[in-house]
Amino acid sequence: SDTVPENTAALREACTTLAARDLHASYENTDLIGSNGNISQRHPEGGFLITGTQLPSKEGLGPADFVHIADYAKTDSGYTANYHGTRLPSSESLMHWHLLESFPEVNAVVHAHEFNDRLYGNRELWSEFKVVETARPGVPGTIDLGEVACEAFADIGHYVILKDHVPPWDQHRTGAVVIGRTLAEAVGRALFIHEVLQP
Repeated sequence: SDTVPENTAALREACTTLAARDLHASYENTDLIGSNGNISQRHPEGGFLITGTQLPSKEGLGPADFVHIADYAKTDSGYTANYHGTRLPSSESLMHWHLLESFPEVNAVVHAHEFNDRLYGNRELWSEFKVVETARPGVPGTIDLGEVACEAFADIGHYVILKDHVPPWDQHRTGAVVIGRTLAEAVGRALFIHEVLQP
């Protein structure tokens, strides 16, 4: 349905916070319209809220920039979302759905694109700060990315780098995912890693 999701204020604020640190940067050097990363939170009536697709910026979003995905149905060709909103769901909605289904205690997922020099500049810090990398690249926009990410979350406090999740138009950043019992916990973890891995 075209029903605009309610109760998106916390998600909108989180997107602005992440975008201000270039963790949800707008696409550059491409004809594609959009911005890196996405964020989701469980909905009290089931399913989850997530950023819509093709948002030129994740700063200053409104309620209509979000989608309420009620559930996914498996089909012969993959998965089909049952959702409410005026936009299409984020291209990585399946990853969010798989993580939320796999970890019942988790209520929020943050997918950010962090600078490579921070992520890979000092791997010796990874174990101290619970940074891990997926064993293999996952296929973007598919359940495969969710499965690969899920396998890396031996601890829900991990910060998971999505191996080779690098858009061709943004070779300076790599995708990562954080999950949390609350939205504040997930966002806080993404921001903490952004700071502690600063070169």
